Amino acid sequence: MLKLLNHIGIFIKENDSSPYSYLTNEYTSTTSENIKVHRDFLKSIEAEENNRLNLIESKTSQIISQTGITFTLLSLFIPFFTDKIIDQHFAIKALFIFILIFSYLFYILTIQNANKNFNVKKFIYSKSSPINVINYQNHSVDNFYIVEVKDLLYSININLKSNNQKATNLIHAYNAFRFGNISTAFLCVLLCFLLLFSKAEDKSVSINKPIEIQHFDSLMQTLTKILREDQKNHHLQDSIPNR
Repeated sequence: MLKLLNHIGIFIKENDSSPYSYLTNEYTSTTSENIKVHRDFLKSIEAEENNRLNLIESKTSQIISQTGITFTLLSLFIPFFTDKIIDQHFAIKALFIFILIFSYLFYILTIQNANKNFNVKKFIYSKSSPINVINYQNHSVDNFYIVEVKDLLYSININLKSNNQKATNLIHAYNAFRFGNISTAFLCVLLCFLLLFSKAEDKSVSINKPIEIQHFDSLMQTLTKILREDQKNHHLQDSIPNR
């Protein structure tokens, strides 16, 4: 169970260790050709990590927008869902509400995990300082390259750690989003099952104790005869001229 919770970003332990355990002072190469090759190699790694960062942030924004759309659509269909299960058995209604709550929780957890990547204070990024140009302006080119190589070794280690943390948050968000979609799909299957196999509601009106009027036909005939005689008398009075 704990492994499943860790899979969606709950109860996870923060890993503060750096990806690599080397020290920048361990770099002691003095050959000019080797230094340039090492510098170019580290520059390519730095560029790859920058591209990786852009990809992670782009995927993070996409999963937040997709979750928001799905969350909104699910909220719009809730009245329709509740209308179809309102007359169902208590166990079915409890199962429906249970799945619906879990769907919402998974989508909320997706947004929460993805939003961790936008906490700027939590992630540290490093790069070579431009002040090195001033500090080492009187040094040889090889010495300046050595300083740049050491800066790249340090910054790549720091940036890789931050990118790995963001990638982990994105994976947790994706896992929670996937579980949310699965629970929502199961909710729709349950609703279709209810629509297919549940009995239609009987909307006919029945009277349990009807009131019976005895001799209704004879009473209506007598009332009709009285009304006709009354109309006849009024007609005769209107036809007599006034003297």
